[in-house]
Amino acid sequence: MNREPTCILGGGLSALSLAHFLEGSSVIFEKEDRLGGLCRSFETGGVCHDIGPHIFFSRDKEVLEFLTSLTPMNRLRRSNKIFYRGRFVKYPFENELSALPDADRDWCLETFIDNPYRDYPAENMAAFFYKTFGEGITRAYLEPYNRKIWKFEPALMDTQMVERIPNPPPEDIIASARGESTEGYLHQLHFSYPERGGTGSIIRSLAGKSRVRLDVRLSSPLEKVRVNPGGGFRVTAGGETGDYSRLVSTIPVHELLPRLDPPPPPEVRSALEKLKYNSIHVTIVQTARHSLGDNLAVLVPRPDISFHRVTRLDYLGENYRRPGVDTLMAEITFRPGDRFDLPEEEIAEMVAADLDRLGFAPRSGIKLASTRTFKYAYVIYDLDHRKNTDTVLSWLRSIGIESAGRFAAFEYINMNTAVEMARTCARRINDELRT
Repeated sequence: MNREPTCILGGGLSALSLAHFLEGSSVIFEKEDRLGGLCRSFETGGVCHDIGPHIFFSRDKEVLEFLTSLTPMNRLRRSNKIFYRGRFVKYPFENELSALPDADRDWCLETFIDNPYRDYPAENMAAFFYKTFGEGITRAYLEPYNRKIWKFEPALMDTQMVERIPNPPPEDIIASARGESTEGYLHQLHFSYPERGGTGSIIRSLAGKSRVRLDVRLSSPLEKVRVNPGGGFRVTAGGETGDYSRLVSTIPVHELLPRLDPPPPPEVRSALEKLKYNSIHVTIVQTARHSLGDNLAVLVPRPDISFHRVTRLDYLGENYRRPGVDTLMAEITFRPGDRFDLPEEEIAEMVAADLDRLGFAPRSGIKLASTRTFKYAYVIYDLDHRKNTDTVLSWLRSIGIESAGRFAAFEYINMNTAVEMARTCARRINDELRT
């Protein structure tokens, strides 16, 4: 077996999972001063939190057991609401139509049952919504919320994000309009979350399990990857240079490709430039009073409100609570140059003002509002996403570079899928190591 270490760029969940599943040794180069990537956790106001609420559920029993075995977990029932015309409606929206104003309830039900779009092809996200849910549910919630979170027109996005949504049974929609309780997305109804330390506890445990076969280089941003004509790679990161026969990237393709030597061909550079993504502001608010009820998260489709979601961290367990205050997390997506591309102090003030305006948390009761901003958050599935992503990844594979992780593979994946992707990549490398 070839025992030469595999070089892994990036130190997030995908990288650490890959190192764990590999049978050989690995070296990780991570630009930050700690591991975790998008799964890092931070402390604000004495409460640990993630970059958005990372909760664990999966249909893949093996992956779910792997993640939940890494640290003690709380098992919780997911309770999300949608704030619509001053009312809290159970998520998913179509499962509590009875909570809507009467006219809106009837509009959503009637246009679901008598849907003129049902027989048309779902060629984009908007068409999928109209075909599957009808005009009322689409215009009341699905269209404005997705336009808000993606900062992109649903009619110009493909269906990769939504084609996994199951068709709602008509009897469930009719029952929900009558006020009968129905549930959607049953595999998401319960979730697990670390008892303490946020997703950072997952990262620390995983790094510890792999430490014998893993060499971690922190504060080591990638500077250059020389693709050798005869095979292999010369990697310069954090001021160090080394030669490796195997290279896996878990860093964003937008960070990798400009550092390759020789550079990508024009058609690959062009495809990369067309790959779109959103950044995110995450604002932590501690308040003495709130009106969000005993819910995990509230989704806000209103376009005049800055955040698309606000999460109650207190819901996650006793170690995420502080005496006398509740801790909220509000999320705002943005891209360079748009109206939310603002300094963190201004975003924090905007969030506090909007919480007050909605009646969620009065301004007088807010004790703290603090924002952190992260460049890479959401992959945007525009109509050319698949074509451009395949162009970039196919070329990387042709020069021997494997890709794993959300922004390396340029797919909007959750934590369990990141583990699945890393496991698949590791199996391919392990097969090569055995030859």
